[in-house]
Amino acid sequence: MSRKVGDFTLESGSILVTGAGGFVGQRLMELFDLGPGDIAADFSDDFTAPAGVRKIVWKLPGPPPASLGQVKYVIHLAGLSSVAHSRSMADKVLSVNTKGTLSIVDWIKQRSPDAILLLASSAEVYRVSSKKLDEMSFIEPQSPYGTSKQKAEEILKNSGVKYLISRSFPHYGPGQSGAFVLPSFCKRIIYTQISGDRKITTGNLSAIRDYLYIDDVIYAYACLLAKGLTGSIYNVCSSEGISIGMLLSRIIKISQFDIETVTDPRLLREKDQFCQIGSNEKLKSLGWTMKVPLELGLLKLYQWWEQRL
Repeated sequence: MSRKVGDFTLESGSILVTGAGGFVGQRLMELFDLGPGDIAADFSDDFTAPAGVRKIVWKLPGPPPASLGQVKYVIHLAGLSSVAHSRSMADKVLSVNTKGTLSIVDWIKQRSPDAILLLASSAEVYRVSSKKLDEMSFIEPQSPYGTSKQKAEEILKNSGVKYLISRSFPHYGPGQSGAFVLPSFCKRIIYTQISGDRKITTGNLSAIRDYLYIDDVIYAYACLLAKGLTGSIYNVCSSEGISIGMLLSRIIKISQFDIETVTDPRLLREKDQFCQIGSNEKLKSLGWTMKVPLELGLLKLYQWWEQRL
């Protein structure tokens, strides 16, 4: 029986999600309506999965449990995802993100050779550019995280397995760790309201980024599995740039609280890309469209944190 995910229909068959306990994995299991026959993997089984989904422990790099059987699709989300933290733990990031991908590929070749693998790669593989980045733009990562994703892509290209690569630009939404930029802003604004202080410290507010709401990211993954050309790369992005400072201003407006921002040099990255905007024309050609505008997405994010602090 085929599987409907948003506007897209996937062929019947089991789905394996790695990194299922993470921000994207949790929401993906919900929107993909995972259930009996599907498998959720992470480095521990201390996460929530929908009823009927089999949870397994798969510590990457390394082999999965011997009981893991064949699947139709593998959505590979597992990995260390912080660009900033990757600079102080480069070896670990390369091991988990790059060698971990090799572990997935090895298992597919040996145990599930007909599976289609979707790798969640990153826009961090691209060279710094003030122009919109498309899938043919130059590759030149600026961080260990970006390098790890570049190497993971190279593994797939030489693997012989059926694969799709998503170069995902920054995404956000309810459930994302407070260590990331937009959730961090929400947390600090709410704590400032509680404390009565009227100042928050920030890093670089001039950088321009391309943000996409989590649900639109996940429907893009469904689109790629349903309609993407195997062996191809697709940007997953809004194709709209906005400065971090403007994002902060919009969240402050949502909060309806008067706050002053103060730059803290300790929060500035050593090598930060000033501008990173993607082209989503290739993805849109498959029938995908962005459905959650930025203002609504930021509101959902802020309200989620407001309910929990």
